[in-house]
Amino acid sequence: HSVCCSHYVRNTLIAAKAVPAETSVLQGGTDPAPFLAAAAERQPAADRRLRLLYFGRLVFDKGVHTILDALAILKDQVDLSRLRLTILGSGHPDYEASLHSFVQQHQLADCVDFISQVHRSDVPKYLGQHDVYLFSSIWAEPMARSVMEAMAAKLLVIGSEVGGQMEMLQNGVNSLTFSAGDAEGLARQIALSLADPELRVRLATAGQALVLSDFTLDRMVDRIEAWLGAVANAA
Repeated sequence: HSVCCSHYVRNTLIAAKAVPAETSVLQGGTDPAPFLAAAAERQPAADRRLRLLYFGRLVFDKGVHTILDALAILKDQVDLSRLRLTILGSGHPDYEASLHSFVQQHQLADCVDFISQVHRSDVPKYLGQHDVYLFSSIWAEPMARSVMEAMAAKLLVIGSEVGGQMEMLQNGVNSLTFSAGDAEGLARQIALSLADPELRVRLATAGQALVLSDFTLDRMVDRIEAWLGAVANAA
């Protein structure tokens, strides 16, 4: 009996003849309660900036450099004083150093903050202090829990079109998307979210509804129990 966390992973493994064709899919979930609370407490930024957030590991595969490339592009297109990016996390020291160096070289320090890794329990608080979550992975992620958490906290997700993530993200429906590694595409979506607050709220609301309907921890547990029951009954 085999099970995968996304249809993307299932199809990839079946194509590689690594799992049987009848392999099941059990998508993950998260407890929405702390993220719903964070969303309820969100207040507009005192300086009226659009608050962008990346949180996760700082390694090349996560594509955080694509975010900074996009900001460098936007520097010639919009007033960057209207944006604030927080990069929350830690990772490979050489990669972290390259990100810091890029910020200095492109004079982005006034709109980029780096915060080292924080305790897991503090993540909802940070999500509640931002408006947009940037999912920038350049590798085929199976299914990122960070996207579920950001959607539950009612952030607009601007995400790269990779792996199992496309089973959640629908451009213009519950998120904005861009090709992995495409800094210009990401810059366009950030500019759109900045220019159209109503769109931002509508997509964030749809994203939250998606998580509450399909990606809660309770729903994940129910699916696992049903699958295990089916396996037991077939034995």
